[in-house]
Amino acid sequence: MAHKKAAWSAKNLRDSKPKYRWVKVFWWQNVLAWNIILRQKWTKYQVGKNTYMWKDFSIHAAIDGVVEFSKANISKFDGRKYLKTFVNVVSSSFIEKNKWLEKREIKKDIKKETKKETKDQAVIKKETTKRPTITKKPSITTPKVVKKTDVAKKTVSTKKVASTKKVTTTKKADTKKVASTQKTNTAKKTISTKKATTTKKPTTKKLSK
Repeated sequence: MAHKKAAWSAKNLRDSKPKYRWVKVFWWQNVLAWNIILRQKWTKYQVGKNTYMWKDFSIHAAIDGVVEFSKANISKFDGRKYLKTFVNVVSSSFIEKNKWLEKREIKKDIKKETKKETKDQAVIKKETTKRPTITKKPSITTPKVVKKTDVAKKTVSTKKVASTKKVTTTKKADTKKVASTQKTNTAKKTISTKKATTTKKPTTKKLSK
């Protein structure tokens, strides 16, 4: 026997088949009994109403109906809480009794259509309409409440102003009087000087040689 392997031989040429995990039947879809709803590894999704779990952690439907998912907190032995999702199967009779489920789906479709219509209308309005002119509203002034103390302060201030005006008027009159007296004195002085100049000087006749 040969002590060495032949050329082009390898050990890692093996591969496993795919597991095809995850959700097979989604929310509000019909499912039959014993059908697989979900394939998973470990228990990320928990078993709810009318469902059961197989040894490979796959969740199956126990009755015919509609798939539903719900969430709830689970408390563990150490007191901590974890949010988990539960897989439920609702019977068709339950859906017939509660027709609000169908109405809810219809309302969703109507909302989507209305949103599209409103968007189209908004685009048309932007193209056609212009910017409106902004008019300022008249400002409303509220009357101020006048206190007695304010009125008394105003009267005192008006009295002070009147007294100062009187003082200024008297000062102006005094200055005018002084100016008039100064003018009269200067006029008198000018007249006296003119008289002094107009007085005749004694004439001296030249003697003929």
